[in-house]
Amino acid sequence: MISMLDRDMSGTLGFNEFKELWTVVNGWKQHFVSFDSDGSGTVDRQELEKALMAMGFRLSPQAVTAITKRYSTQGKIAFDDYIACCVKLRALTECFRRRDATQQGFVNFHYDDFIQCVMSI
Repeated sequence: MISMLDRDMSGTLGFNEFKELWTVVNGWKQHFVSFDSDGSGTVDRQELEKALMAMGFRLSPQAVTAITKRYSTQGKIAFDDYIACCVKLRALTECFRRRDATQQGFVNFHYDDFIQCVMSI
């Protein structure tokens, strides 16, 4: 999470960077609660899919299922795991968009570039 908002690349968060992180986390909390339709304190696969769509992610049902499997316990995603999921999706999306020059949803990665991208998250 720190690297996501470490604008000056210092490895730490300054006050303004921390304020931005706090705002992002609070936004995710509000978002999480709004999609936890049964008030269970978790989101299931269908609730996650709606939440991701509302955030602008256009993912296949297979991708949502894979994300759910990765971040859930018995099909339910707790808030901490929801945050981890959002951080990962945001970072991967930013990495992808930097390389998608035509903004068509397609990129070519060299293996080394791919590894650097996923390891920086």
